Amino acid sequence: MRAQRVLPGRRRPTGRASLPRTAAAWLRRSPRAALLTAIAVLASAFAVTPAYADDPGLQCAVSATGQISVTPSPVVYGQNALVQWGADGIACGAEDALVISGPGFDPGTTVFPVGGGTRSVFIGSTGSVTWDLTVVDLSSDTGYSRHLASVTASVTGVTVVPDVRGDTRAQAGQAITAAGYVLGTVSTTVDCDSVDRVRSQNPAAGTPRPPGSTVSITLGKKPAPPRICE
Repeated sequence: MRAQRVLPGRRRPTGRASLPRTAAAWLRRSPRAALLTAIAVLASAFAVTPAYADDPGLQCAVSATGQISVTPSPVVYGQNALVQWGADGIACGAEDALVISGPGFDPGTTVFPVGGGTRSVFIGSTGSVTWDLTVVDLSSDTGYSRHLASVTASVTGVTVVPDVRGDTRAQAGQAITAAGYVLGTVSTTVDCDSVDRVRSQNPAAGTPRPPGSTVSITLGKKPAPPRICE
C-alpha cells in the first residue's frame, strides 16, 4: 500500500480541523445555501424556545390553575348564594385576569385579578346553574385564554304563582298567601262574566317567583247604569 505524499513545510489537515475551512469555502461558492442555512438555524432556535419565554402574561395563562365553588349546594331559588374562587400561576401580573360567567357575573364587562375572591349572587333561575372560571391574558399581542374550572348546582325551593282566576278576592288572597306570595294591587274592570271574581292576574299562573313576591289581580265588575249585564 503506497503512502500518501506530504509536501515539505505543510501539514495534512485532520478531518476536525478542516471542517470550518471546508464549510466556509462551501458557503462562498453557494450564497443561496448560506441563506437557507441561516433560516434553518433561526427556525430551530424559535422552535425550542417556549412561546411564553418573553411574555409573562402568557406564561401565567398557560401555567394557571384554579377552583370555584358555590354554597349552599343545592342553591335556593329566590335567595342569595356565595360564589368563591381562587387561581394562581407563574409570573401573573396586571396583564392577567380572571373572567367568571354565571348568575351574578357579566363576563363582558367584569374581570378580576388572578387570585381569590367571593361574591354574593341572587338565584333567580330554575333547574340548575353553572359558573365558569377562565384566565385571560389581556396583552394585546396574545389574547390567550384558558378555562380553569366550573361548578354546577341544582336549584331547589322553586315555587310558582298559583292560578287564582275565577276566585273571589278573599279566595285569591288566601291562595296567594299559602303559596308564599303577597297579594299586590287589586283593580277592577267591566266584565259581566267575572263579576266579583278574578278576571286576570299578574304574574301569570305557573310563573316561578321568589317567595314574598307580589301577585296582582283584576276583578270583574258590572257596568255603570244605565248599562246592565245581559
